[in-house]
Amino acid sequence: MIAGMALLATARKPAAVIAVAPVGEAPAAEVAALVPVLSESFGCEIVIAPAVPLPARAWNASRRQYLSTTLLDSLARAKRPEWERLLGVADVDLYVPNLNFVFGEGDSGRGVAVFSLARLRGALFRKRAATEAVHELGHTFGLAHCDDPHCVMWFSNNLAETDRKGTHFCPRHQKELARSRL
Repeated sequence: MIAGMALLATARKPAAVIAVAPVGEAPAAEVAALVPVLSESFGCEIVIAPAVPLPARAWNASRRQYLSTTLLDSLARAKRPEWERLLGVADVDLYVPNLNFVFGEGDSGRGVAVFSLARLRGALFRKRAATEAVHELGHTFGLAHCDDPHCVMWFSNNLAETDRKGTHFCPRHQKELARSRL
């Protein structure tokens, strides 16, 4: 019986690791500042990954912005098997078609997300960065936008909404996140 218990203990799923990588010239200090809040929010190890180059093909000269979906493609190629998720931190203005801009984008199928520091500047800069990082990683776990304006999964149209919601999941999204991690 004891030998069987030892076998079960060694067969456990390894601890989850989320990697965070600068994309392009994102400041290393701002990337490192995300580690504690991401560790607390997702209950796993957070590692700093090597920088991912900003893909030139993502640049849209007429919009003067970068297509976030193309950055996700680069992150998906850079993602290592030992990382459950990879979050890219950019410092350029991002967009998706049909929207003026996006703070970031997440891809649950590939387990990658990106967000930008470019529109987050101001007195609450690091809090905003943490909020958007948690939000986009939430999408990688299959979490949809929320109708609770204080939940981190609320869709922010502006900085005031980002500032209001903070980094915490509402009870419903906290349960969904826990179920997705089993």
